[in-house]
Amino acid sequence: MADPLFTRVCEEYGAEFPIVAFAHTKDVIAAVVNAGGIGVLGATGSTPDEIDSDVRWIRERVGDKPFGVDLLVPASFVQGNMEDLEEMIPQEHRDFVAGLMRDNDIPPPKQEPEGGIDAGLMEKAQKQLEVVLENRVPIFASGLGSPAFILDKAHDMGVKCWGLIGMKRQAVRELDAKVDGIIAQGGDSGGHSGRIGTFSLVPEVVKARNELNPESLVLAAGGVTTGTHVAAAIAMGADAVWCGTIWQATNESETEMYAKQKLVNAVIEDAVQSRATTGKPVRQVRSKWTEAWDAPEAPDPLPMPLQPMLVAEIKQAIDDHHLEDWSGPPAGQGVGHITSVKPARQVIFDLMEEAQEVMERLSGQPVGA
Repeated sequence: MADPLFTRVCEEYGAEFPIVAFAHTKDVIAAVVNAGGIGVLGATGSTPDEIDSDVRWIRERVGDKPFGVDLLVPASFVQGNMEDLEEMIPQEHRDFVAGLMRDNDIPPPKQEPEGGIDAGLMEKAQKQLEVVLENRVPIFASGLGSPAFILDKAHDMGVKCWGLIGMKRQAVRELDAKVDGIIAQGGDSGGHSGRIGTFSLVPEVVKARNELNPESLVLAAGGVTTGTHVAAAIAMGADAVWCGTIWQATNESETEMYAKQKLVNAVIEDAVQSRATTGKPVRQVRSKWTEAWDAPEAPDPLPMPLQPMLVAEIKQAIDDHHLEDWSGPPAGQGVGHITSVKPARQVIFDLMEEAQEVMERLSGQPVGA
């Protein structure tokens, strides 16, 4: 039979396998791309100059193979200058954070905190995006907010645009705008995540794609850490999987070793959602930080960008002093399937070997025969 694992993503982007890796480490991206997948660099925390340097570094190592850059382009959040925003943070919340530092003997940070996601995010994102387009990066992925506003300009420069969504109505807007790829991210996913599970969301999005814009690709995201997940995604009609958690536990990842070990040791129940860091739900490995904000005496987290402003100092202190019990790497519910740290290339091969075994078991004949 024809190989069901050689999908439109492979045909249209020149990848060998329908696996898209989202990672914040350029070394992971290069390794994944050279192993036959597509790598997308999470660059929201980078300056425009850093993005330019990283893109050039990746391109030197992968040539014309497919890769991309992911940025956050939020449609809306609380607006105002920094002084106005600071005044919007209730004293109750300030007292709670101060109490966490005092009662748990968390020392002050060693360096000035960056302040998290601030009111200048839109201006920063615009400059970052300009660098992506100027470098003609093959794929621009918008991790928050629709890329529709930049679609025509991106296409003129040979850049494909993907948008990440967590609900069908968001997907419909993206499809109406003729976005090149829809990343259907279920609530199983690590990092910012919604409430709808991957198995419920992906078939809805595939059906909408087929009806509204068959040219768009659908990528299944959320909890993807095994070849069985890859096969299931393709069976649901997705053109590829988008996965992130698993790449943190690779040799190439810059994730600290203690955090990699937390990923290896974690079970599914340890991947909890919390608004404590950004003001939006973020799925991460359980820690003293998430537990503190889940406590009955904790106030409700504030909306973005107030919450990251509120917790910037304590989060910087946790990082500076390597307070491992207070740190939890972002992780999807598939984290329970991660059992060791291995090279990114091996992760690709393991995913594809298992996916092929599943397909052959279901069909009763070898894939590609």
